[in-house]
Amino acid sequence: MLKPLLSIKNVSKSFGLQQVLDQVSFQVSEGQKIALIGRNGAGKSTLFHILTGDLEADDGLVQFFDRAHIGVIRQNEVLPGGVSVKQFLESTSGKPEWEVKKLASRFGLHGDDLMKAPTELSGGYQMRVKLTAMFLGDPNLLLLDEPVNYLDLQTLLMLEDVLSEYRGAFILIAHDRTFLQHTCDMTFEIERGILTEFDGDIETYLEWKKEQREFTLKTNKKLAKEIRHNQKFVDRFRYKASQASRAQNKLKHINRLKKQVYAIDDALKTTRIQISCERWHTGPALRINDLAIGYASHVLADHIDLEIQRGEKVVIAGENGRGKSTFLKTITGKIEPLAGSVKWWKHASIGYYDQMTNKSLNASDTVLKHLQASAPHDVAAEHILMMAGNFLFRGNDLDKTVSVLSGGERARLALAGLLLKRHTILVLDEPTNHLDVETAEALALGLKAYEGTVIVVSHARTFVSSLVDRVFCIDHDGLREFMGDYGAYVDYLTDLAKAEIADSLPEKTTDVRKEERKSAYARVQGLKRTLVQLERELEKLESEKSTIMQFFFDNPSDYAPSKAERLTELNEYIQSAETKWLEMQEEMIRLRTAE
Repeated sequence: MLKPLLSIKNVSKSFGLQQVLDQVSFQVSEGQKIALIGRNGAGKSTLFHILTGDLEADDGLVQFFDRAHIGVIRQNEVLPGGVSVKQFLESTSGKPEWEVKKLASRFGLHGDDLMKAPTELSGGYQMRVKLTAMFLGDPNLLLLDEPVNYLDLQTLLMLEDVLSEYRGAFILIAHDRTFLQHTCDMTFEIERGILTEFDGDIETYLEWKKEQREFTLKTNKKLAKEIRHNQKFVDRFRYKASQASRAQNKLKHINRLKKQVYAIDDALKTTRIQISCERWHTGPALRINDLAIGYASHVLADHIDLEIQRGEKVVIAGENGRGKSTFLKTITGKIEPLAGSVKWWKHASIGYYDQMTNKSLNASDTVLKHLQASAPHDVAAEHILMMAGNFLFRGNDLDKTVSVLSGGERARLALAGLLLKRHTILVLDEPTNHLDVETAEALALGLKAYEGTVIVVSHARTFVSSLVDRVFCIDHDGLREFMGDYGAYVDYLTDLAKAEIADSLPEKTTDVRKEERKSAYARVQGLKRTLVQLERELEKLESEKSTIMQFFFDNPSDYAPSKAERLTELNEYIQSAETKWLEMQEEMIRLRTAE
């Protein structure tokens, strides 16, 4: 029998007239790994603030049992600057040096990282320090409110690996469905202040919820049909003395049926996000030659050469601090390049979103006024309201002024306004940070269907996997295209993390050599997977080419310009794929030799 760690009984919380939590009750026992989901504003963070003591409930009881040892990550916690990371971890945990180093290595903190002051590290590495400090406290119950926000993918994968092996219990809020699926085995959802418990992972829960909704819709349809049938009898015979008694019985039956109709809150349903853009012809959207990015005294990446075609969807990936956001700011003209050139298609209309975009909103505008001002003059009012609803602004929310919105609401409003503008190119820096799971996934589908070009920085795997065609990564070698899809890139980083954790090279080997070997091992594993995919792709292309060639052989006098054009395309694709195959083979040989 699992022993309880936390008990919540009839907890309620309101803000003004809005009931956020309504008689919420649940229990958390040893080893339970719980995903807490719900739309933005549903009450997830409110519940967390009550659990951590940062907010007081209006009613109800929160009880932590004596055996519970709590671990909490606070996003705004400031780390010290006067001591080294190692000293900070040893002093806060009371653990010996060897134990600190062992756990720190799980989060990729080695050598020089441990000797620096925490404030000297990038934001992603500071989060690694916070996670290490939390786990050194030996907690058996973790409270994690969006721990993946602003984490780079490498750190996210490390945290996912640790949580999947963790034997304690936790409650986790995150906007990345993949992360929740890989770490949690129970699902709690808050809707309209009510908490639903489900003993299963998030994918199973969402499938069950979909089936329940479909069942409800079918049931309501049957009930409505029966109500109409009985109502016809009532309307026809209500005033006829011979049938009056039967009509009254039918009325009572209709009232009973109406009570059986299940309420479905359409406000909780994410509708399809439609993003329009002006028409364009094929060709390059962006050409970059020998670009260097960074700031006056610090070059983050240089010798960058790339070309992005109109309509392509690409992600810029890499560790925090490597220059992803700086790259986006440089290509959009927010900061000057240190060297090289950035050339956009002459008819490009660029929409740029980052975490500071919401600062430019007019505080006195209402939500509706901002969206109306953002939309072109010929956009229908219905479409503006639909976009507002997709980003959870409905009813009275439309009359709220920007000044009273939370930071997350402002970010959502800025993103909704940007998507109404009909840009042909969207440059988006972490667009999902303030979105719930459903809205983030709806946004990915909307951007995928969008006919324009998308260049995005994001670590939300479900979002990125659903959207992008190409992967560019920034690392110590600069910015380069990754030869494979986003799934292969995630696998590459996973292999890199495993190599980093498992590394046990003797002390005589230099730190630089260690890093090279880890990177080489992970890269080889990624290349192997990508080569298999590329070989399958080549087989399909060659098969299609053979079919067309056979057609021309069998029909030498037929005029088939579409087939001739496709044959030319296939030859170009095959040549390009074969070139990539050769390059990857050569790289594998070089990496294996280096090992």
